[in-house]
Amino acid sequence: MTVTEWALFRDGRRQDGVGYPEAVDAARSGDGFVWVGLSEPDQERWRKAAADFGLHPLVVEDALDPRPSPKLAHYDGVVSMVLRTVRYVRHEGPERNEMLDTGALTAVAGAHFVLTVARGDPGTLDLALRRLEEQPKLLAQGPTALLYTAADVTVDGYLDAAEEFEEDLTEIEAAVFADVRDNQAERIYRAKRELLTLRRAVLPLSHPVRELSQPAPGILPSKIQAYFREVSGHLDRVHTLLAGHDETIASMLQANLAQLSVSQNNDMRKITSWAAIIAVPTAIAGIYGMNFRHMPELRWELGYPGVMLLMAAICLGLYWNFKRRGWL
Repeated sequence: MTVTEWALFRDGRRQDGVGYPEAVDAARSGDGFVWVGLSEPDQERWRKAAADFGLHPLVVEDALDPRPSPKLAHYDGVVSMVLRTVRYVRHEGPERNEMLDTGALTAVAGAHFVLTVARGDPGTLDLALRRLEEQPKLLAQGPTALLYTAADVTVDGYLDAAEEFEEDLTEIEAAVFADVRDNQAERIYRAKRELLTLRRAVLPLSHPVRELSQPAPGILPSKIQAYFREVSGHLDRVHTLLAGHDETIASMLQANLAQLSVSQNNDMRKITSWAAIIAVPTAIAGIYGMNFRHMPELRWELGYPGVMLLMAAICLGLYWNFKRRGWL
């Protein structure tokens, strides 16, 4: 289902009671700028909205990509920016399972209009609009202000996800080094997979944000470029956090494998120790079970209890020796 919203802004204020045709006409005449937002649009609805503002065909194709990658493009004075949104979701249950909920947001900004296409969770766009309307001076800069706010909210989402991800890594790390140790390989690999998903969303955005933060006449107003430099700084912080998480996961995986190896060695020591202890009575009983006529102490009245005591003494001696060495 396609949900379409629109709003006309003049001097940093939303104009109420304006229909869609009137808002488009006002934007075409330069009387403010119009925002048009589409959520999960089909091709027909998106192409119609794009035709209202004369968008380049390549812009239309980028927005219809079902698996978009973060990118920045310029077409005939129009700036198109694709963002991958991320939200960390927790599922509470007998075994907690964390996962990343990803979506996409395409923002197309012209001189007097901005079109947004949201796929997945629309929360990023809603938050960006609320934040932008709380700053009339920034909103008065025009359509590219929404471009900046969408990028800023998206990167803030990356930071939140990275910080929540760090909490989960701390829990896994505690489990790896707990007194009662279980194999945490599955949780570690799940965390590794989620980290890769997060990095696929974050890393490609570095170049577009850096490009928008540098002086480029005709692309963005200089004031908006200054805001993008702040976004670039936040994005660098996300990169640093993710690099640290990657190192932590690698260290936990090595520690988990080392502990499994130690645990297996301990098990082998225990098995070997008990096998050596059991081998003593087995060997003696096997010798006396050969049914030879002439055997030591065969006719001695205390031969049976003597052999039993001998076997018990040897077994206890071996047990004490293995216990002292920490094998049992």
